[in-house]
Amino acid sequence: MIVNPILNSGDKAIIGIVLCGLLVLAAIILPKVFRYKKRMKAKQEIESEDVEILVVQEPEKLITEQKSQDYASLFLVNTEITARSGKQVGIRQTYHNRIAKIVRVIGKRDVTIFSYIDNVLKHHFDTFQGEISELYRKNHDDDYLNPKK
Repeated sequence: MIVNPILNSGDKAIIGIVLCGLLVLAAIILPKVFRYKKRMKAKQEIESEDVEILVVQEPEKLITEQKSQDYASLFLVNTEITARSGKQVGIRQTYHNRIAKIVRVIGKRDVTIFSYIDNVLKHHFDTFQGEISELYRKNHDDDYLNPKK
């Protein structure tokens, strides 16, 4: 039996109805898809902005007895150093997001990201100075990390 390649009028009507339905759905869904894509692109651009973190010489104020202090008083205090006086460094986006949320929520927006990172690094170096100096001396023969005063 040979199949007739020409559709009969009933088949054409069904195909027409299905195509009209698809067009209506496309007219409803496509604008929503475009708005969603636009929002996601804007969100991604905000998240992927370059983060500028700068390394500075040394803080003028030293935090003493850090091990007995609580987290907020150790890390969520502003430093007296301006963030623009050093060199730029990049950090992972996930860390930046996390730090920004800590500063915003726990620090109540009174502390800058720069101050938080500066305090964390100061605590790290104070805590591990002995180990860092020992490893440095094993790998390099100078007193750069422990200059004589």
